[in-house]
Amino acid sequence: MRTGERTSIRAVLDQLDELAGEADRHELAALRDRLDAARLRVLVAGEAKRGKSTLANALLGRAVLPAGVTPLTAVPATVVHAPDGLEGIEVAFTGGGADRFPLSELEAFGSERGNPGNRRQVAAITVQVSAPILALGVEIVDTPGTGSVHAHNTAAADAVLPSMDAAIFVLTADPPVSASERDLLRRVAGMSVALFVVLNKADYLDAGSLAEAVQFTEHVVAEATGRAAQVYPLSARSALGGGDPGFGSFEADFTAFLESARVAHLEQSVAQHARRISQQLLDEVALAARAARLPGEEAATQVAAFSSRLAAVTSGRQDAEDRASAQAHRLLAALNTAAEQAVPGLTAGIGERMDRVLGGELADASPADIQRAGRGQLAGMVTEAVESWRQEQARRLEEGLRDLDRQLAAELAADLATVRSAAADLLGIDLALPAAASRLAPDLGFFYNVGEHVDQVELLAGAVRRRVPGEYGRRLARQRVLAEVPDLISGQLGRARADLQYRLAEASRRLLMDVRRRYADATERLIAALERAARIRADAGAAGRQQLDELETRDRAVRAVLSQLGTGAARAPSACDQSDLCALQLRGAVR
Repeated sequence: MRTGERTSIRAVLDQLDELAGEADRHELAALRDRLDAARLRVLVAGEAKRGKSTLANALLGRAVLPAGVTPLTAVPATVVHAPDGLEGIEVAFTGGGADRFPLSELEAFGSERGNPGNRRQVAAITVQVSAPILALGVEIVDTPGTGSVHAHNTAAADAVLPSMDAAIFVLTADPPVSASERDLLRRVAGMSVALFVVLNKADYLDAGSLAEAVQFTEHVVAEATGRAAQVYPLSARSALGGGDPGFGSFEADFTAFLESARVAHLEQSVAQHARRISQQLLDEVALAARAARLPGEEAATQVAAFSSRLAAVTSGRQDAEDRASAQAHRLLAALNTAAEQAVPGLTAGIGERMDRVLGGELADASPADIQRAGRGQLAGMVTEAVESWRQEQARRLEEGLRDLDRQLAAELAADLATVRSAAADLLGIDLALPAAASRLAPDLGFFYNVGEHVDQVELLAGAVRRRVPGEYGRRLARQRVLAEVPDLISGQLGRARADLQYRLAEASRRLLMDVRRRYADATERLIAALERAARIRADAGAAGRQQLDELETRDRAVRAVLSQLGTGAARAPSACDQSDLCALQLRGAVR
């Protein structure tokens, strides 16, 4: 966008600043800062343990952000170019105030290891480092992973998403993209004007498997965003350690995008943020003005009815949360029961199969071969049977949560339909129901441990069995293999159940957060508007009339801002202008 147009957007932000409340002013100030500096805010987004911090470090050219084998990022960290090369971190605290610390203190404030549960009450971290990529006019935001074992990490990541201009979405080649990642990808695409998709950990797969993973991921990305996209297979770890061809391709395209298209897309993003804030302000102001101007008895009746409907929706949140928790407990109990009931049946079935193998193809084998080959077949049977059980239980758990999610969403939609009807009588306002979905957290590298565990006594006994000649030795070996069936099945079922228990707990936490967000998005601003209208009605004198005049003036001013911002004002706040996404011609951006 040309300088004159940029100045116009800057003027619109200034107008909004005069109309907005404190929370919106903070966001507007950040937008003005980015606009003045022509600095694009790029979120590195994705689920936990996909290598987001390592990828950000690779872009920076060195290990700046904490990274490890456990969920590590606890607080979103915004990495900016260091002024005059003075590196360090600025930490803002939730209770107010901020302080500056050496770069070496980043882990102490921003990681789960150094700041577990955010006990230091950190609100935000700005990391100032010298890196060529940052000098191109970009700030890189390293986010905690969604779907982390730490629920507060997911909440922190979710809260920072609306602040982005563009995004780098990090998936992995192994495991492949999950249903929950597809849903998150759809949200991120709807909030960003440019999107790059990275398939990390490409070095985990051979060439054929990697090509298949890339093709599958491209299909899922296109399905989630509505547009074809290039997916960049790479190894961030290798890139940070010395070089990776896939990362080189991604870095070249990302750099070219920053150099040629950054400013234009920043303008688009700022306008999109401004439209969202303006529409929210218009809803508040228009409802407050209409409710405050209703004549006495009419106001008492209609506003009271509208308020009671809002209150009913708000009170329904606790009921929805209680039902979500109860369903999670029921699903957990059913899972535990299913595991206990599965052990006898699997033990009997696999025992019979192993008996046939030992009496058939291994009947004349040596004792040593019976133990070696027999146990190998036993391990395969157990793994296959338990994995089949695990997949079936995962399907049941996911269906149970999905059905509950649909019920809660439908009930909230019905409640809001009543509220929308009441709002239409007062104002003609239409409430949008935020879409949300919860699914089981992805399988975090689950594997079976069917290796033989023996103590010194068993080592001696095994040596004796293998050396006992003839049929007696073979019989001892067969007995030993069959004796392992119950313990092996019980152990592997226990591991599978524990994996599902973790994923159920995480999915339940995410569903609860979705419930809270839906209710808050649907009601909070409207409740505040009605409270303001009540205060105005209570003041029947000149002060009340002055406040009404101020509301009307604000209403006209906000509508004027929306008019300046163009036709995008009519969109829902979370909607994505697909033409913005289509505008990118560089490889790797959603087209």
